[in-house]
Amino acid sequence: MTAHDTLAKRDPAEVVRKERKDETVFFRPATDVLETREAVVLRFDMPGVGKDNVDITVDKGTLTVTGHAEKEQTGQCVYRETRIGDYQRQFTLTEDVDVDKVTAEMDAGVLTIHIPKAEKAKPKKIRILSNGSRKADSE
Repeated sequence: MTAHDTLAKRDPAEVVRKERKDETVFFRPATDVLETREAVVLRFDMPGVGKDNVDITVDKGTLTVTGHAEKEQTGQCVYRETRIGDYQRQFTLTEDVDVDKVTAEMDAGVLTIHIPKAEKAKPKKIRILSNGSRKADSE
């Protein structure tokens, strides 16, 4: 029996479980998503993460944010409500945003990402013409 035959006879869910054993466990940072007329703004709460430990990528319409926080070495923790470790969050982006103009800033453990809307997605004011204006325009 070949290795291919053995793999083919296993339950597919069992194969997936074995592949996922070595994956890193990520915390999901609390995230606020705001929409303005000009952009979509995401704010990620990632305590202990510095800007040098954040990776932001856009690939095939998916925004991925990954951050790493070093564990604190000062004193013994008696009680903790915050999570320290690796963070990751993914969002699917629509064609209504301009991924070439994304900007990001980090301040006090809060990562803010600005994703501008594409021109075609921004609201436009439509001018109403009167009948007299239309006749004048066509003559």
